Amino acid sequence: MPVNHNQPAFVIREISEPNVRMIINSLKNSKAKDAYGLVTMVLKTFNECLSGPITHTVNKSINEGVFSRAWKTAIITRIYKTGGPTEVCNYRPISIVLVMTKIIERYIAEQLTSHLNNSPYKLHPMQFGFRSNHSIETANCFLLENMKSKLDKGGVVGAIFLDLKKAFDTVDHSVLLSKLSMFNFSPWMQSYLEGRTQKVRINGELSSALSCDVGVPQGSILGPLLFSLYINDLPTVYSEAEIQMYTDDTVSYVHAKTKQQAACKLMAVIDHVTHWLNNSCLHLNTKKTVYMFFTKRSTDSLTPDVYVAGEKLTVVSDFKYLGITIDSNLTFKKQIKSITNVIKFNLSNFRHIRNCLTTNAATLCFNAMIMSHLSYCLTS
Repeated sequence: MPVNHNQPAFVIREISEPNVRMIINSLKNSKAKDAYGLVTMVLKTFNECLSGPITHTVNKSINEGVFSRAWKTAIITRIYKTGGPTEVCNYRPISIVLVMTKIIERYIAEQLTSHLNNSPYKLHPMQFGFRSNHSIETANCFLLENMKSKLDKGGVVGAIFLDLKKAFDTVDHSVLLSKLSMFNFSPWMQSYLEGRTQKVRINGELSSALSCDVGVPQGSILGPLLFSLYINDLPTVYSEAEIQMYTDDTVSYVHAKTKQQAACKLMAVIDHVTHWLNNSCLHLNTKKTVYMFFTKRSTDSLTPDVYVAGEKLTVVSDFKYLGITIDSNLTFKKQIKSITNVIKFNLSNFRHIRNCLTTNAATLCFNAMIMSHLSYCLTS
């Protein structure tokens, strides 16, 4: 990887055995078996015995700048979503990485985040995903308050909600490494990305290994952070529009006097974004990319069309962004109705089973099935 002499180098420090124990204890319990048949509970159960050898192995990887080839195999399994069980498209693929790699990835992710927070090249302020003091709630709050501020000045706000085709799976490694060079990353990162393979597990049977030379490692801890760095410069492609991201969930919006002016600005935005996507080996899903216009009052004026590469995009009157349904007048009536229906249904079920639950179990159920819906993005 080339070196950027204007940027402090990202040097990975060695890990201590107590730190390894702490990371192991913090791992989520999972019954999913990795390529070697291990689950996280094995590491937790034998933490005291395994922490020493694991510390030595991790530090050897750090010092030599090599991510072991034995750690690069992922298992792809599927989770049923909905529809006919014989249709492949009705299953969602899940990537199971090696349990061992979660330790070194968690440790390096913490150091990487600290490096980004204390260097000239940081994550863009408009990237709200997978970083401290940022969340879905802050992303929604910023978007809504910024749009309301613009609407207070009159006119309309035009917004386009971008959908990328398999964004995590199509990241080009050479482009990623080129972008990472701006942050002076350790050569370990190149070793981490190269030579990965994956196998598919169905009904306990494993397929042969298939090379995976594109995309960030799915199911990994470092993957989302690397993707955030990959698209870090997207908000800078067009200075006359606001571009906000939560990992790959991207919305761009403009302020104008009329819908027609806003539509023209949105087409200028999408032209610049499409050019950036092409250079970054990413692709826009025009079928799921939609746009809408926000106003303080309902208007009967015709809604202008917005095109990208000659293809007409879909205009909507409301859109579910990061779990919150936003309507064109910011009344949130549809969002409130949706939450009300869910809570009424869950309260009815809770009333029927309450007498069968202990106080602790009832509290857990109430918080999970009712309060979680009431408190989700509450400040939005």
